[in-house]
Amino acid sequence: MEEIDKDRAAIAWFTSAWDDYLSALPRLLPIILLQAAATAAALPMVRAWHSLVPAAVYSMLVITPLGVGCTLVYIKTARGDRARLADLFAAFPIYPRALAVSLALGLMTVGGLLAFVIPGAVLYLTYCFSEYLVIARGTGVRESFLLSRALTDGWRLRLMPIALLAALLNLLAPEMFRITGPFSSPDVTLDLRRWTIASHLLKTLVFGPWLGLAMARAYNFLLAPRPAEDPENA
Repeated sequence: MEEIDKDRAAIAWFTSAWDDYLSALPRLLPIILLQAAATAAALPMVRAWHSLVPAAVYSMLVITPLGVGCTLVYIKTARGDRARLADLFAAFPIYPRALAVSLALGLMTVGGLLAFVIPGAVLYLTYCFSEYLVIARGTGVRESFLLSRALTDGWRLRLMPIALLAALLNLLAPEMFRITGPFSSPDVTLDLRRWTIASHLLKTLVFGPWLGLAMARAYNFLLAPRPAEDPENA
């Protein structure tokens, strides 16, 4: 595929994802709200025990598999299929694989970012579809990473805008709930200013799902078979 065609395809991931979001919003909204509520449930644990340990355990047992399941919701929606609420829980039957892939991807990315920013970004863009493959195709841990590397080969720069926008959204959008205090005795505080509430809602209900659908669009596009290039025109 020519470079200009790759650029057009990458732009279409964003525009098509917005169409997906608008058309599927009535079905997506309950799923998004349920995932957000499950994520927020970790915060009272921090306040009750003044420790991050219970919240970390809850995150591994509940939030992580729900996040992997949410990718299946986006994959189905971007593919034109009808996503169901049950898809959000699809990672629990394969919990060991889903957790292993998610933790491995997170550790590789964080390790690369701590060493240098660029290696962390490259690692994430190389293996970003490992979670998608394990939940959508039932692949094993090693196979998921190998297939993701093959899928993203030649497309990492086109995937970077989605990942960069998602990172900026998480870093810059104010949160209503904040963990404050020393690490040994953290607490949860609320920020109920109008801008904070609006920013949190836009991030959770609009921009986060839109970028999730854009990544799902990219995954579906790269997974789809394409005609082999004619050697005479290569």
